Amino acid sequence: MLKSLKQLLRTPVKAVLFFLLMAAATALLVLGAGLWLNTQHKIDAAESTFTTIGTVTQKENAVQVSPLWSASTKSYMSFSSPVYDSLIDESVLDFSGAEYLAGPERRPYYTSVLPNCQHSVTKLGFEDEWIVAEFEPLEDCVPMQPVQVKVKRILFGNLHDSDTFWFCDHYTESPEKMEAGKTYISIMHPTPNMHAEYLNDPSGASGSALEMTALNLVYASQYTEMGEPIKAVFAEENVNGVKKTWEEVTADFYSANGRGKYWESFASSLLQMDDLIPVLPTDSLKLLPTFHEKDSFVEAGREITAEEFESGAAVCLISADFANLNGLHVGDTLPLALLYASYQSSPALVFSFAGEARDISSLIDVNGEPYTPFWQQDYEIVGLYRTINAYELTSKTAEMGYDMAIIPAASVGASAKNNIAGYGVMTAANTSFQIQNGTIDDYMAAYNRNVPAEVRENLEIAFDDNGYSQIIGGLLNMRYVAIILFAAGLLSALAILVLLLYFFIVKQKKRTAIERSLGMSKNQCRVSLVSGVVVLSAVAVILGTVCSSVLFDKVQTLDLTGQSEHTFSTEYSLWARDENAVETEDAADTGVLEVVIPAAMILLTAGLSVILVNRNLKQEPIELLSARVE
Repeated sequence: MLKSLKQLLRTPVKAVLFFLLMAAATALLVLGAGLWLNTQHKIDAAESTFTTIGTVTQKENAVQVSPLWSASTKSYMSFSSPVYDSLIDESVLDFSGAEYLAGPERRPYYTSVLPNCQHSVTKLGFEDEWIVAEFEPLEDCVPMQPVQVKVKRILFGNLHDSDTFWFCDHYTESPEKMEAGKTYISIMHPTPNMHAEYLNDPSGASGSALEMTALNLVYASQYTEMGEPIKAVFAEENVNGVKKTWEEVTADFYSANGRGKYWESFASSLLQMDDLIPVLPTDSLKLLPTFHEKDSFVEAGREITAEEFESGAAVCLISADFANLNGLHVGDTLPLALLYASYQSSPALVFSFAGEARDISSLIDVNGEPYTPFWQQDYEIVGLYRTINAYELTSKTAEMGYDMAIIPAASVGASAKNNIAGYGVMTAANTSFQIQNGTIDDYMAAYNRNVPAEVRENLEIAFDDNGYSQIIGGLLNMRYVAIILFAAGLLSALAILVLLLYFFIVKQKKRTAIERSLGMSKNQCRVSLVSGVVVLSAVAVILGTVCSSVLFDKVQTLDLTGQSEHTFSTEYSLWARDENAVETEDAADTGVLEVVIPAAMILLTAGLSVILVNRNLKQEPIELLSARVE
């Protein structure tokens, strides 16, 4: 071997040049392969970590501004509400070219009664917030400001043993006259007394700190499957275009044909309000915006599996806070009796973490009867979830209400068509779908081709891929660079290897003939030529591999993916946590490359060297010595 190396060093410039070139080519080859593998791991991790969902919102066609009288200021306030020409059905999302991974689904929410349950949000105290009572004015009056009345009967609510209260038809500009000795009934809400008469003289002669504001007569909301409102049999027509907020209790009010039975049914249903929880049916947790954004996550137990969603298994997720308050654990059974479905808004608005009052129009149906469960089932609790930033999730883009149960939509084995208490348009909170990452442009192209323009102009589709588009773009660029480096390294290494073997093996035929003539065996000739070449290349390959490791670490600290150009941060995202795991995996794989590639190059050098030497050995020494070898 030493003699072989001495022979190589007889041409030092050529030997050193090939040594350096081989080291450089190896460094380039290993670096390119390492970056390629590292980048591919991150791309695979991004594909498995990120999801792309689209949310659908029907845009309003106009805004209606309505006046609302305020008795305290004796002027009209105005409030606006959206106006829609028609309700667009979610079926418009089923078009050719829409390759959905999940959905599209338009989610209603259900409600279920859990007697004596404890809520994680401070109990709203409906008995203090809503009062249904009969009362009698102490004197003839027009309740355009607080008037003192005597309590006759409380159907629902808590007046704290008071015999009288101050009543005001606050939102009616010209209320009708009330007569002493007659009994009236109303749904009322205690509000601060802001009338000038009281503020200027709070002694009690002009009212008290709270007034009972008349809100409504007994009412209900119910819809058909097509979203058409159904008129209640007890609906009271407006008088001269003015909405009535109270009515007289006559002698036959509670008779079989009287309206009193509807009031009693409504009041008794109010008793359930503090025991209601929302129930959200879905086909996948990935379709829920807050789970997609990682604002909600399962902290104990497990998620509902894709198989359970598809088969409609009787399993559920519940809030961790609600579980703790009510002594519920993973594996326990939660009995759910679904009362009604609402397509009008999201649980985040009705069962708000901010503790806002809930909608009471869904207590009874249009026949004046309390809603009875259309589906009852015991659900196994498989996981407890937690929602962060919960108090910020009250907009129309969020779907999470407090103490909500999440169930597979397919687990509900009965139709809610006779128990639809609310109906509205598609919003980002209740309509979503999932598509494959990186196919947003393809989806929109198919959407524009297949959905009529008059429908598209009334819908707004928003996509959220958690930053996948930005991250994957940089990673694909990095992979492209890595492939170029790998290809350049591979071609360079092969070219240098061919030249090395040509100069130090193929062109050494005369040397081989001389050695054979001096009595060396064929094996000794092989060792004489091959060992030096292999040692030279092995040292060069090892040096190149070491250099590639240093370069790899340097490259990893550079922003070669262009992420610094983007304005978003993944510091607190699930991607950031997953990326750490990927980097650990990459380090092990890169270590394998640093062994496999140099070993393969050394073996390739040795193998080709032996093959070429064998070709030299096939010729007779006398022929080689007599021939002119350049």
